[in-house]
Amino acid sequence: MARDFYEILGVNRSATADEIRNAHKKLVRKYHPDAGKKSPDSVKRFQEVQEAFDVLSDDSKRKQYDQFGHAGAAQAPPGYQSGYGGGVRPEDFDPGYGGGGGSPGGGPGGGFGGGQQVDPGQFGDMFEQLFGSRGAFGRGKRSAGQQPAEPAGSGDVEYPFTLSFEQAARGANLPLSINRGSSKEQIEVKIPAGVKTGSRVRVQGRGSQMRSGRGDLFIIVNVADHPYFKRDNLDVIVEVPVSIYEAVLGANVSVPTLDGEVTMTIPPGTSSGTRLRLRGKGINRALDSGDQYVIVKVVVPKDLDPTEIGIIQQLQNRKPINARADVLWK
Repeated sequence: MARDFYEILGVNRSATADEIRNAHKKLVRKYHPDAGKKSPDSVKRFQEVQEAFDVLSDDSKRKQYDQFGHAGAAQAPPGYQSGYGGGVRPEDFDPGYGGGGGSPGGGPGGGFGGGQQVDPGQFGDMFEQLFGSRGAFGRGKRSAGQQPAEPAGSGDVEYPFTLSFEQAARGANLPLSINRGSSKEQIEVKIPAGVKTGSRVRVQGRGSQMRSGRGDLFIIVNVADHPYFKRDNLDVIVEVPVSIYEAVLGANVSVPTLDGEVTMTIPPGTSSGTRLRLRGKGINRALDSGDQYVIVKVVVPKDLDPTEIGIIQQLQNRKPINARADVLWK
């Protein structure tokens, strides 16, 4: 037996259009196949969410469903083109690779705010799922002479898209090709530097076709974890191991940044956990910028022989350290 559409979206039968739209947005972010970790049945749940929203966001379909159940919902207007966000016209969109290549997270390329080119294959998959025939979005067919009915809502379309840590920090260019009759319009979606998970990037006039015009496309950003960089607002944090000898004597060590490796001075007598700042190496936006903080992690020698242990003990006797003198529990 088919599940109740209201139950799928988690709203009651008296829910307003805004409540239905907000519930749909949350579930899309949770179950979309590209939205990070997902359960084995996420594709099925995602399709259920899309089907429920397609009906409940349309006043006429919702009335039919409320009166006749699933049988009434199946009586869609002739030529209706179902799709993400309500009535996307897939024939207007296809992957656009633009000029130049590049790959996520590395390599040169023109970009917004010093951004990087996104892997064309990655972006192509995105728009083929959103406006084409693959993934959870079905490409409907219309017979000659039929025109798609105006979908419910504003015509706005949302799509979750995962950026690398570097792309989110420095900005990125996403290529898109839009069919305009017999010609194609090539555009680049500019992702500004400093976006984070949950950021919404608006592309005006690139959503669903309405009789009154096109809605907007909103890219909902998800930022992938980085193997060693962490983010704190506009600052970037990274742990850098140094030997006990470098920490005691001081040294110049190579450390990674978003713009490549730089040489940093470790002052003599640096303790593990010390934060050293690289000014301006964080996330730089138009009106604000951050720094990079290097957290020193001191590495001590292992497998010392008796002679070496004796040397350390002599040093301990000559230079005793009360390491817990200022701890809070004393």
